[in-house]
Amino acid sequence: DGLSMRTLAERVDYSPAALYNYFDNKEEIVEAIRAEGWALLEAMDGGASQEGLSPTELLYQGGLAYLKFAETYPDHYLLMMSPSDSVPESLDEFMQWPNFKELASSVEAMVDAGYLKVPSGYTSLHLAFLIWFIVHGIAMLKLTLMRDCQPEFDEISAQVMRAVVNVFAPD
Repeated sequence: DGLSMRTLAERVDYSPAALYNYFDNKEEIVEAIRAEGWALLEAMDGGASQEGLSPTELLYQGGLAYLKFAETYPDHYLLMMSPSDSVPESLDEFMQWPNFKELASSVEAMVDAGYLKVPSGYTSLHLAFLIWFIVHGIAMLKLTLMRDCQPEFDEISAQVMRAVVNVFAPD
């Protein structure tokens, strides 16, 4: 909120007038950085080979890749998750976001194929939200409250994500 075009221009060694050649205002710059973050997240593969991994292991590795993204691009991540004019106006709109839609589709396919089980009274969509909540919560804690105790927090985070996958795997 405290960022001004003048301050930004000074930090990137441009004149304020030069910035206005590319952007009408600071909100356009923020949205461009946010879009860049979503593109970086989509391009990140976690750095591991996907061949030979079970669907549940792929889900676990996907969670680790999400956390790696937040760790590698903390400013992008925090900006992507902060309030803006581009946030969804409804839950239905959120569920159409490519990243969540991909997660929900993957979880649904894994449930349908028998790789994950959903407790009675719940759906694969509930499970997709639970996974999103947990991984996003871990990412936010990693970047904020737990930033000074990374090794211990990383270990417990990986264990929690493994537990979520294992809890919903069929017996």
